[in-house]
Amino acid sequence: MDSAELIERLRREGGFRLLPLLGNTGQVAGVHLARFLPGGQLDVIQAWDERWAVWARMPDVVDPAAPFAGPEGGVVQSGPFARVVSPLLPLQPGLSR
Repeated sequence: MDSAELIERLRREGGFRLLPLLGNTGQVAGVHLARFLPGGQLDVIQAWDERWAVWARMPDVVDPAAPFAGPEGGVVQSGPFARVVSPLLPLQPGLSR
């Protein structure tokens, strides 16, 4: 399954919203996917290409005194896009973890 198919499944089956991920020059450098979960949790995926992505699940809270600091108590995983997103969808044959 290629990354375009995975992104479509994350949107359709996983409830993720898709935004462009901008690089430091303002050019589109990848994708940013996010979804809100019951219980005040937030899933965020940022993927630069098929070889590098990061997923984080964190509490949906912002500290106004430090808006760019990550919240405590989150889970983070990074690596190839397919491996990072596989726990978020039903596993498919050929999708390695």
